[in-house]
Amino acid sequence: MAASTRFVLKVAMWALDRFYEVGRVGRDIPHGPVLLIANHPNSVMDALVVMKVARRRVRPLAKAPLFQRPLIGHALRGLGALPIYRPQDFPGETWRNESTFEVAVQALRGNEAVLVFPEGLSHSQARLAKMKTGAARIALEAEEASGWRLGLRVVPVGLTYDRKHAFRGRVAVAIGQSIDVGGWRGLREKDEWAAVESLTAAMREALEKVTLNLPTREDRVLLEAAESLYAIEKGFAKPRDRVRLAPRLPRLQRFAEALAWLSVTEPERYSELGASVLAYRRQLATLGVREGELPKRFPPLGVARYVVHQGLLLLVGLPLALLGTLAWFLPYKSPRASLGLYKPAYEAVASLKLGTALLAFPLTFAIYLVAAWWFAGLRALIVTAVLLPLLGLIALGWRDRWKIVREDAIVFWHSIRRSTLRRELVARRQALVAEFDALDQRWRSERVAHP
Repeated sequence: MAASTRFVLKVAMWALDRFYEVGRVGRDIPHGPVLLIANHPNSVMDALVVMKVARRRVRPLAKAPLFQRPLIGHALRGLGALPIYRPQDFPGETWRNESTFEVAVQALRGNEAVLVFPEGLSHSQARLAKMKTGAARIALEAEEASGWRLGLRVVPVGLTYDRKHAFRGRVAVAIGQSIDVGGWRGLREKDEWAAVESLTAAMREALEKVTLNLPTREDRVLLEAAESLYAIEKGFAKPRDRVRLAPRLPRLQRFAEALAWLSVTEPERYSELGASVLAYRRQLATLGVREGELPKRFPPLGVARYVVHQGLLLLVGLPLALLGTLAWFLPYKSPRASLGLYKPAYEAVASLKLGTALLAFPLTFAIYLVAAWWFAGLRALIVTAVLLPLLGLIALGWRDRWKIVREDAIVFWHSIRRSTLRRELVARRQALVAEFDALDQRWRSERVAHP
């Protein structure tokens, strides 16, 4: 990998950390030849997220039109990415994928890691889309070409986003149990296509275990509301904590399975329970609760400590945060402005925002440095180079803290004014959790009786 590509990749990874809160659960990605398969909800961002958590070089397969874009295309080629020619992009030219598959096979035989999105498209549906057979073909061809001695592993990577289109959204990366491709040798030698279909089915099953799969997109709201109130009541999290998405993911998956089972076995009960949870959540919103849950009580000493601690931090940081906001105002707003210019699909919104930021922020930084050197000399240039990034980070941290403190203050104010409603909601939360426990027992019993 060229030095320029490594630098661009490091900058992109740093920017990704500012754009998203990235968390990981599950196993480490093994050494040696690995075919990573991932769901594809968020366009180019998905590959960046996987490369960040992989902790090794990864060669992604990406749709061919991306290679025609000046900046992205250069970066993809530098990363060793491989183009995929989709029918919707290049009608009648899918035969060109054969050469891509050959290069992917050689990369795997060279002990590299290759990333494939088997769904073949980026989408925002509640479930995995139909799987393409390309990933299975690459895996089987690599093992077969190596005399079935390669030891290739297929590793499922599940990507779950919260507010995927938004700056400061969250993504949880779940790495699942790897699949030993060598186990398909016998079937491959008997029937090549049957082996491809069988391995594709195994890949889908593996991906389903590390992703959230729901009947509809609307069920995601119900799922997160149910898991949130359950976690607070059971003491897995504190009411006003902003819990990272990754630690929540195993509970979310368990809730998704149980609720899916209930929707099939008792659809009326599922509808009633869902309506109760969403009604509870709507009433929480009247007390200002947007994230987290409602505390059972507000200890005076704890409230006083919170006010003093957070108030001082906000007050001390305010002047520097204002300077940072003014200095970086234009590049900060540029990603949102780019949406009106390009009008991307929903799945590409975050990719466009990050790409715009990767252009706007360095350009603005360079302009400041040139201006500092031109008007005040080398010393001013050095001071500007150190202070500007620091002020930007302070402004970003102050913004996040203000958002949290503001909501906490609104929740506290409304809870004191409407204490009766607060007590009613806490009691309702306890009743809902009791229902969830009963549902969990029935679901477990059903799984034991009909594994």
